Amino acid sequence: MKRPVAIWINVTFRIIVAFAYFLVGMYVAFYSEFDLGTTFGVPTIVLFGILFMAYGCFRIWRAYAYFNSTDDEDEEYQK
Repeated sequence: MKRPVAIWINVTFRIIVAFAYFLVGMYVAFYSEFDLGTTFGVPTIVLFGILFMAYGCFRIWRAYAYFNSTDDEDEEYQK
């Protein structure tokens, strides 16, 4: 069934925010010049950047899961 416009707006916003988190993580990990020391031999700022990038990937996956779940509900109501 055709999805409402509100769902498309919601998914688009979720994807934009996910890419924003990922890009902030890229900036923090590779372009930022803060020095927060090292943890396990890796600069802490790189670990923070990787954390942001992982959260961005998680948000993309959640947007995909939300998008798929909206179609399943519509099929159940048609039966």
